[in-house]
Amino acid sequence: MLCLENVFSIFRLFYNEPDADEFLPVAELSAEHVSSRIISEESCDSIALHYLAAAEALCRTLEIKAVREKLALTRTGAVPQEQDYSARLAYARQLFKEYEALCSGMISDGSFVFARME
Repeated sequence: MLCLENVFSIFRLFYNEPDADEFLPVAELSAEHVSSRIISEESCDSIALHYLAAAEALCRTLEIKAVREKLALTRTGAVPQEQDYSARLAYARQLFKEYEALCSGMISDGSFVFARME
């Protein structure tokens, strides 16, 4: 299992907002998800995997914040806030993909499916 403290400190570095503590559960779930994808127990100490989990937490956090803002605007009919979550989310997803590629030898790819051939 990845060290949650390390993942969360890297997440705070990426996120850099005052409400970061609110998203500790998101970082915890991301650390568990990345831990479940690790191929070898020897790679658990790799800092790259901690960065991957933090990047995943950043993506999920920005998705949550974008949905919150959209729901708030729908209810109040107010004008959009200054935050441009689509651009921030695109950057966060790209960061996640880059760390995932970096860790490709240490994690399993969940998208691979065996097909039955006859």
